[in-house]
Amino acid sequence: MSGMPLKLHLPILCAAISISTASYASIPFSSCPTQAFLIQNPSGTPIAYGVSLDVGSYSTLSWSLGSAKINGVGFSVHDDYIYGWDYGAKSLTRIGSDLTSAPMEISNLGIAPTSFYVGDVSVEENAWYGYRINYGLFRIDLVSNAMTQVATSSEIGTLKLLDMAFHPDNGFIYSVDNSGYLYQIDSSDGSSIRLNQVLNSNVLGHSLAFGAQYFDVDGNLYLSNNGNGHVFKVTLDGNNSSAEFFAYGPSSNSNDGARCALASVIPGDATDFGDAPDSYGTTYDSSGARHGITGLKLGELVDGENEAYAYPLSDDAADSNDDEDGIAFPIPLEIGETSFIYATVNGADGKGVLSAWIDWDQDGQFNDDELVISSESVDDGQNQLFIEVPSWALAGETWARFRISNTNDVGPTGGVGAGEVEDHLVTVTDQGVSVETYPSGSAYTTFAYEDQFPQMGDYDMNDVLMNVKFTEFSLNNQVIQLNIQGQIAALGGTYRSGFAIRLPGVAPSAVKTDSAKLYIGGELQAVDIVESGTTDTVLIVHENLWSITESGEEDGCNMFRTEIGCGTSYRPSWQLIIPFSTPVDSAQMPELPYDPFIFATPGYYHGETGLQVSGGFPGRGLEVHLKNKAPTSKFNYAYIGKKDDATNTSAGTYFHTSNGLPWAIELPMDWKHPIETISILDTYPKFADFSQDPSGLTEQSWYLTPIINQAYTD
Repeated sequence: MSGMPLKLHLPILCAAISISTASYASIPFSSCPTQAFLIQNPSGTPIAYGVSLDVGSYSTLSWSLGSAKINGVGFSVHDDYIYGWDYGAKSLTRIGSDLTSAPMEISNLGIAPTSFYVGDVSVEENAWYGYRINYGLFRIDLVSNAMTQVATSSEIGTLKLLDMAFHPDNGFIYSVDNSGYLYQIDSSDGSSIRLNQVLNSNVLGHSLAFGAQYFDVDGNLYLSNNGNGHVFKVTLDGNNSSAEFFAYGPSSNSNDGARCALASVIPGDATDFGDAPDSYGTTYDSSGARHGITGLKLGELVDGENEAYAYPLSDDAADSNDDEDGIAFPIPLEIGETSFIYATVNGADGKGVLSAWIDWDQDGQFNDDELVISSESVDDGQNQLFIEVPSWALAGETWARFRISNTNDVGPTGGVGAGEVEDHLVTVTDQGVSVETYPSGSAYTTFAYEDQFPQMGDYDMNDVLMNVKFTEFSLNNQVIQLNIQGQIAALGGTYRSGFAIRLPGVAPSAVKTDSAKLYIGGELQAVDIVESGTTDTVLIVHENLWSITESGEEDGCNMFRTEIGCGTSYRPSWQLIIPFSTPVDSAQMPELPYDPFIFATPGYYHGETGLQVSGGFPGRGLEVHLKNKAPTSKFNYAYIGKKDDATNTSAGTYFHTSNGLPWAIELPMDWKHPIETISILDTYPKFADFSQDPSGLTEQSWYLTPIINQAYTD
């Protein structure tokens, strides 16, 4: 097929193709390849590429194709050879896995023109078909090596084709001509049907010269544009067929190639996807933004994955590889004002370009007028780039996409061979509104809890693991709104627990309760968010975290991300939007991160001590806070001093043992928590020294050195 991708196994990539008229290539390819073999002739001398269609990445292969052009290339699924027309030999040639080009002795060559640039090998029969305008359609039987004419030019019509491809199932040939119309051709007699126009040069802004066209096993037709290398995917549906941009690839004024039509086109594990909702073009099926992972990246980390985890199921917020670390917003995005970002770049080597989009109108798409950084050259290290916030932007949360690559003029979707995509949830504010985030930028902080208070229990500190980030909006030195987002990173406790956030010193009456919102999994919840009967504002995220969480995906998994082999990509997410009817002076707001705590789910057993103290199920009366955070007014003080608790209310110290060990801790995102029933003291031997120093200066990096095989890594 005169196509593009076909997978060439690494051991053979360095071999050289030689031209031999004495014998045919003797070694076929070992299997149906998944990538592409692309030949271009930019200056008359053939150049061969290995192309990964999923992202459009390619590498020049060290082959010697001679000085003569090879065109009309196709892959035979019957004998696993590549066949194409050798312009020098004026005959068909066969190429095997030893990458030797062997021109063939074909009978009846005199009935055909001396060159073909359109061709492919049938999937149903071991035969090569070639087409040339004004000459017709020809067939070469690859067993008898005999050529016949299937249809004359008058019979097939004057079709302006640059390539064609055999469908993997129905036996028809398909091709998109240089006007963007899709054709279906019957190889038995050359009869053709012009279907609908799938691409339009007026829309795309460039010519429609698709010199490489080929199928995947699912019946999707791929087109590689000669002029700019852009790859489009055509979904066949009769006269309702459609095409969409798919990836960026190598460009040339002459494209031709081959691909096994029975192979899938799927992304490899070394692919980086975005994380925004799929309306922005994120997943593979949506032709989402994706990059082949190389040395070029934003920040220090980049995740390899074979599919996007679109928000709210983003993998970055709850695993140990938060790769959204390359873009920082040091000042707010204020409507009508100039803002700027810091882009930290690695591996640019003088060739990195950055493009970015922000969804100013919050319609769930990145439109042309929302391009805020256009192919800006960036260097390794920190780059400061300015962004103009338009007057028509809407205030509130929205999404931004940043793409670094070596390719100019990339769009917000599609595959790129190198670089990284970072999606960020950002906030646009009215003028004069300042924003404070905790922790800084787009990162999360993690709160880890042991739920057996006042006993130490197994002390694995993984009963509840919650990732949270906080945003305060202020006007004239008064806080007017909070936005708090989180995800459940792990649940290891058999007890049922709820999660809440207390605002010490802020009265519940300060919250505009009728406008407060709680979203779980992106869905608005019809519940009371501000707890009644408390002295301070207490925001209830959920009373029973297990009711919105599932255990690991494998059989025998009882916990959520605390047992070996029980990993899952699922991340229960939530968001609180809390406006204040009475703005709170910034000086009166509690220090971030306020007071996040867990409590016993009402109506459930929570240990023998809870049963003894409460006379039943403890519910809200049993709380676990960070060390030295006072409990809420609903806490049952009868728990103080029981079992291992050494709280001293007169000294203002709470929730610690006599050795200073806490029942709750706050950590950076990249913490590998202990596996189920393994004490944190065993997994992290330096934790005891850290926790027992009131100054917090001892072993501050204790969480970086776990004992191997005792920390959760799935």
